[in-house]
Amino acid sequence: MNADLVQAITNLVRALAWPLVAVAGMLRFTPELRGLLGRFRRAAGVEFDPPTTAQVNPTTATTLAAIPTDLLPLLPSAAGLIPQLRASALFQAATDAQRVERLLNTVAFLAFAADAERVEGQIWASQVALLEHLNAADAGDTLVNLKARFYEPTAGRFPPMFANYPFESYLGFLRVNGLLDIEGDRASITQRGRDYLAWRIQSKKAPRLAG
Repeated sequence: MNADLVQAITNLVRALAWPLVAVAGMLRFTPELRGLLGRFRRAAGVEFDPPTTAQVNPTTATTLAAIPTDLLPLLPSAAGLIPQLRASALFQAATDAQRVERLLNTVAFLAFAADAERVEGQIWASQVALLEHLNAADAGDTLVNLKARFYEPTAGRFPPMFANYPFESYLGFLRVNGLLDIEGDRASITQRGRDYLAWRIQSKKAPRLAG
């Protein structure tokens, strides 16, 4: 297999990934985007609402919604690349099954990235720190310790932002989005939570500053 061709296709996928993520994210998460815009508008008036579990539908957060192809028009420049991909040796040499598998892998990655971007737009800095703490704790940690170590110091620094945002909602946001599990009086990070942290590093996301 031609290494230059493989690299060219890899670069092409990377170049197209974020526009596709943006479009897919807007289509799948329109209600969440409206809520986020509302929070920004209120922030301009010194009023700022933390993300609540009510803003997140656990069904849409963890499943891939069917997106009609007619809602994803390609830009002319992107559409012009399709004939080149079809004519490439890599495409021609692949079986139909291999093509489907590669397509599924790409769609799965883009769906996960779109969901991670949605979470990234709503998560607090202390919630990211909490996930990083649980990622290093194989046995998880107690809810009492998590509240004292992450929630209470943050709520103390930002009283207006956390006035109507109890610890239950603070953890509920992470739980509803599948980033942590709670059993009894202990919480532990999920595989999805670990993958989200890995995605933040791979995507070179800047440190969260608020909350």
